[in-house]
Amino acid sequence: GGANLAGGVGTALGAIVGAALIEVIRNSLGLLGINAFWQGTFIGGAILLAVLFDRIRNFRRSD
Repeated sequence: GGANLAGGVGTALGAIVGAALIEVIRNSLGLLGINAFWQGTFIGGAILLAVLFDRIRNFRRSD
């Protein structure tokens, strides 16, 4: 869920679900004893992967 980075697409509910998912992952990493630096690194990497997959999906859809 979330909002499209290109603009114009996405819902408030999707953004809320996306934010909640990030917090669940962050809390889970904390419970596993992962350092706060690595938690941020993991979340950042997950966001980058999500953006990459979205771009690939949109690229394939446009062809």
